[in-house]
Amino acid sequence: MPEHVTLSRIENPGSIWIMGLSAAGKSTLAGLLSERLRQEGYPCMLLDGEEVRRIFDERLGYDEASRRKQTQRIVRLTRWVSDQGILPVVAIIHPFEDDRADCRATLDGYFEVYLKCPLEACVLRDAKNVYQPAIDGTAKDVVGVDIPYDPPTQSDLVLESDKLSPGELLDILWERVKTELLPGYQVRLVEA
Repeated sequence: MPEHVTLSRIENPGSIWIMGLSAAGKSTLAGLLSERLRQEGYPCMLLDGEEVRRIFDERLGYDEASRRKQTQRIVRLTRWVSDQGILPVVAIIHPFEDDRADCRATLDGYFEVYLKCPLEACVLRDAKNVYQPAIDGTAKDVVGVDIPYDPPTQSDLVLESDKLSPGELLDILWERVKTELLPGYQVRLVEA
């Protein structure tokens, strides 16, 4: 009898939102978590904020209103992906506490991970050169410089990404995901 992969059943698995300043390590950690989930047989989809921006015809700016609209796009995508029985792993700056409160209130199984990293450390590891032009006054709409980052008040997990390696961050996050989210996630790739 040939082996094939099947889904055991479809249900809403919730979502994992990894947030923090630019260069805090969100995309790296989200990618590592997605890889681990797949290795363990859990269907997931990485929704990286910058990648999501590129798939829409209407290009958004980086001002506060555009950032809020971007969050709403990702909320809608998250809901749609989750309704398919796929676990969304979101990597987004997510700077406004009222937007986070809305996510918590409207998304079933919303799990918020805050990558806490001082601005100074983010500036040092800023490969995209986001910060220096804003610090010099030649650019604007940069979260942490001229757009404030509201300190999270209800994160499910706070990780200090300037003090731990990506692997160490993943180990801590994986333990929480494994014990708090995955037991309720019944969709799993299984050998039939």
